Amino acid sequence: MLYEVNAEALSSNSLFLPESTAKSFGIENKQTVTLSFGKRKIPVTVNKVHSTNDSRIFVSKNVRSELLIDTNVKYEMAYSNNELILGPIIGLLLGKSDVRLQKYLQNYLIYTMLYEQINGVLFVFCEQQIDFANEKITGYVFDPSTPDNWRKAELPFPRAVFRRVELSKKTLTGLQEKIGAGFFNAQYFDKWQFWNWMSPYEELGKHLAETTNKVTLTNVNTFIEKYNGVYLKPKNGSRGQGIYYISKKENQYLILENYQDNIQQLSSEQMTKFLSKHSFFLLQQPIHLHTFEDRKVDYRVILQKDGTGHWQCTGIIARFGNTNAISSNFKANGFAMEGTLALMTQFGYDELTAFKKNQEIISICTKMACTIDDIAGAYADLGIDIGIDKDGKVWVIEMNKRPDHDFPLFINDRKMYYSVKSNPVLYAKYIAMGN
Repeated sequence: MLYEVNAEALSSNSLFLPESTAKSFGIENKQTVTLSFGKRKIPVTVNKVHSTNDSRIFVSKNVRSELLIDTNVKYEMAYSNNELILGPIIGLLLGKSDVRLQKYLQNYLIYTMLYEQINGVLFVFCEQQIDFANEKITGYVFDPSTPDNWRKAELPFPRAVFRRVELSKKTLTGLQEKIGAGFFNAQYFDKWQFWNWMSPYEELGKHLAETTNKVTLTNVNTFIEKYNGVYLKPKNGSRGQGIYYISKKENQYLILENYQDNIQQLSSEQMTKFLSKHSFFLLQQPIHLHTFEDRKVDYRVILQKDGTGHWQCTGIIARFGNTNAISSNFKANGFAMEGTLALMTQFGYDELTAFKKNQEIISICTKMACTIDDIAGAYADLGIDIGIDKDGKVWVIEMNKRPDHDFPLFINDRKMYYSVKSNPVLYAKYIAMGN
């Protein structure tokens, strides 16, 4: 049920509830409960009222001002352990500055498409608008009654925040302290951290390529001796940029950079100097992925939590890279395809075999996502890149904590695209209303 909030000149800390609502929650007349609005709370005395309109509640003016209740939207309520939650209050952290946030406000309407299921305060904000001293945020509330669909308002810290932007360490720490587990996709991590977190688990580690962050000539030689080659990758790289494949012929090291045609030949001394300029890189075992028409192929697994609070796979999209490239970045003369269809195309699987492989991929990725939740905090939106070798073994290449949401558009699947945009907001509601 939805409720309209009215602020009246009542005794301080008063809340008037329709009798039917109070009864459904088991709240007695004159009972003191904690009223929560976002991260703000205040004790209120509940007064039951007989009314012909059960969708209206009344609060004293001090309650409205102290909680920063926006009275222009309608809310749901949840009650547990003597706490009455008025909400949901959901913040989408999408920008660094107000100027940039305003510039893209219309683009952010995609996050509001299921507002009729969400209700309450759904707002977007930027780092610049966070006021830690007064514990409030000046953001833009979705309000379809306004000409631009957004209305600027002062709001409390929400119970759920979805992060989609780089943040200063100070802001990150501050929000983690204020919001707690409701601040999801908060902590970003690089390839080395991911490998360190997953590799100790035998069940997960067997799906990872051997990796080291010690970029030395000795380690290069060890990898080449063991695997006939080695990748040199940036810890934070993306889209195949800055990746080198290193092999050795006689006493010369051969270096091929992704998207480049020229092969460098270096002596040991030159190689040592080259590696010294790449100290923030990783050395990684090359995985001989099954190719298709000489194209590297990998799969983006879109793993998200939704309104149930559980991980589920929104979709899988295969990327067929440029012919003979050392990565599968399909934007460079490659193409994309829906996951199951791609498995049938790449491996010649029948429909049932492709389905089983699809489920195996989802199972591996979900176990890794649950492990990340346990180690690094709450996540609800991950893009996991996997590859499959000639023996059908699944390898996890990378886990993206701020994944590109536009992938479904590359296969013209707008239904999947809408789900990708909506699921984090549905999960935010799940968090904001106390699960």
